[in-house]
Amino acid sequence: MITTTLSVYPGKKIVKDLGIIFAYDDTLRATRFLIDGEECLEIALTRLCEKAKKRGANAVMGICFDLRDKMRPVLIGTAVVLEDDKD
Repeated sequence: MITTTLSVYPGKKIVKDLGIIFAYDDTLRATRFLIDGEECLEIALTRLCEKAKKRGANAVMGICFDLRDKMRPVLIGTAVVLEDDKD
């Protein structure tokens, strides 16, 4: 699964737009002090990829982050199907 903040990806072209998706780390608040912000971000990114796969995507483009609550980052992106650009 390709994940990027870019709106285009080198050597690839978007052949199908599967819509906007979002994900966040919903780990119980009681355990949040045990993990750092980076781990919360990784959990959210994993969940974003899972949602994209369910839609049939092989990439998530244009990912942006809402980090106002560093212990509950929200990731938003567009699930897409990419293919090699033969041009």
